[in-house]
Amino acid sequence: MNAISKDVVIAGGGLAGLTLAHQLKASKPELDILVIERNRFPVPEKVAKVGESTVEIGSRYLNHTLGLKEHFSERHLRKHGLRCFFGAPQADFSQQDELGVSQLFGIPTYQIDRGAIENYLHSSITTNGVQVLDGVNTETLDLRSGEKSITVRSEAGQQRFKSKWFIDAAGRQALAKNALGLRKDNDHKGNALWFRIDRQVKLDEWSSDSEWQARTEQSNTRWLSTNHLMGAGYWVWVIPLDNGATSIGIVMDDQAFSEGDFSTVETTMDWLRQRHPRCAEAIDGAEVLDYVVINDYSHSCKQMFSEDGWGVTGESGVFADPFYSPGSDFIAFNNTFINDLVSDSFSGRDIRLKTRVYQAMNQSFFDSTLSLYTGEYGGFGDRRMMSLKLVWDYAYYWGVLSLLFFKEALTDVALMRELNTTLNKAQMLNQAVQAGFRKRAEHRIVLPAQGLFMNQYTVPCLKHFNRVLEDGSVTVIQALPENVELLQRLSGYVLQMLDDQARRSISDDEHDLLGDYRYSVLA
Repeated sequence: MNAISKDVVIAGGGLAGLTLAHQLKASKPELDILVIERNRFPVPEKVAKVGESTVEIGSRYLNHTLGLKEHFSERHLRKHGLRCFFGAPQADFSQQDELGVSQLFGIPTYQIDRGAIENYLHSSITTNGVQVLDGVNTETLDLRSGEKSITVRSEAGQQRFKSKWFIDAAGRQALAKNALGLRKDNDHKGNALWFRIDRQVKLDEWSSDSEWQARTEQSNTRWLSTNHLMGAGYWVWVIPLDNGATSIGIVMDDQAFSEGDFSTVETTMDWLRQRHPRCAEAIDGAEVLDYVVINDYSHSCKQMFSEDGWGVTGESGVFADPFYSPGSDFIAFNNTFINDLVSDSFSGRDIRLKTRVYQAMNQSFFDSTLSLYTGEYGGFGDRRMMSLKLVWDYAYYWGVLSLLFFKEALTDVALMRELNTTLNKAQMLNQAVQAGFRKRAEHRIVLPAQGLFMNQYTVPCLKHFNRVLEDGSVTVIQALPENVELLQRLSGYVLQMLDDQARRSISDDEHDLLGDYRYSVLA
């Protein structure tokens, strides 16, 4: 069978593969790109894929790098932050402890319908000359020869393609991992289930208390947050979609998972009625559109990029955890690296050094992200730990990882080398703080609910980190050392407040960083 030649073959027409095709075509319009996908377009909306929430890096990539801002403004919901609720069930939901923001930070993030964005991207890239072959299954893959080759089968029969570059964006099919033996376990163990219902769930309706309603600057906007119902070893997500559906998910460590029966929607609803009756009441009787359970979802990859002309992106490579919604962030990282390597390769540049540097950087980013979860799920129902964790994790995310992406530093190898010492210092600070969280998480504490509101919008350092990201006059060389110095000061206060004997007074320096946040944390 004769092989059809392409410049780039991307296996997988989901978010990772379609965005990469879009990015590559914009960078080098002359490239002959093929995307192969086992599903058929248009994919169904509401239930196409899980992973409906984006955070700052992913949103920046979609809006700014890919130029999709108009589509997101028209078709997806503006996200109103991440919001957590703690404590045993209360008759009035306003008596749950709440962690979130009273108003939005400046950078837009979104609740996305994966079907809608993937259909839009499919239409966009095919209009711009990318070939998409859908409804096909992969039969053979050869990545060890000079030219990569893949054989697929569809209703029309068998076809074989060869290319200078092959990119695995096929998700948990893990084509490259299987072909090259790249599978790699990690120490984080988690389990998840999710389902979509054909009903809009609005948390603003869960209490009529006027003071509770007035906590947010814009009334009736809590439901637009990525809402989390927290417990020891687990969390429940409630995510709205613009088509009137709602995504519900439960994510658990092994201990929490073993304590329940999640074999069916009915047994899961029984679990929700016991632990989160207000949520169960809100979704009871709704049409369930799908139901999926996945065990031990976190995975790593030995290598993501090769000078020999292959790469891995999205869930095909690494997946840490759904908390904080980092999936689209790693699509942004992976695709940025791959786009640069492919572009340089077709321009005749030597990519050997960049390949090694990008591999090390991507692994470092993943390790830092994985550290946010490993051994910490036991503390997810602990109001004190999580109110500190979210402030620290946001500060590190905005102050370091987001800064590098927003300031377009990732593909400047010389600049990243210059920043290396400062980045290592930041990573060590993060490791020390995460160790403090892990120690407290061992106790699986759930504090009695008091109706408290831990308002992260009032935390000065978070406003600073967020503001710097959008300040075009500030360079990464200027901002990173200052941010890491702030993180060093912040780390001491975070670790001190984790202590059961934490002091109640606030120094001037702490007030500059955290305002009066300590009073809420220790209440």
